[in-house]
Amino acid sequence: MSRGTVDIKTIHLSDLDEFLAFELLEQTVPIALTISKKDSQGNITILSGENNSVIDEKGIDFELSPSEYQSLDSVNISDFTNRTVYTSSAYEFFDFILMYCSELECIADFCGNSWRIRIINFAE
Repeated sequence: MSRGTVDIKTIHLSDLDEFLAFELLEQTVPIALTISKKDSQGNITILSGENNSVIDEKGIDFELSPSEYQSLDSVNISDFTNRTVYTSSAYEFFDFILMYCSELECIADFCGNSWRIRIINFAE
């Protein structure tokens, strides 16, 4: 993440789609994000800034319903790292991913009718 323009906010995870939509409103490139769990109540800290990277067009589709969460016995977060992930809900994706890590760095944008996310790094 370029440290030229950096913005730090604390929001509830359920507000993530709206937050990202607002951040991307005037952007022509994906935004860089560092997302950290703040507490057990669902609050997260987001460090957003300028980005010079692009997100690959090819990727995987991520759509999970809450009932599917229980059937995932051995999820490896590295399966989602350095790959483009498409999802209709940033909240659903990050809610799932933050069960397996405490902090992650990613770039995100909106393409067509879905979020396009690439996790660059994470801390368990």
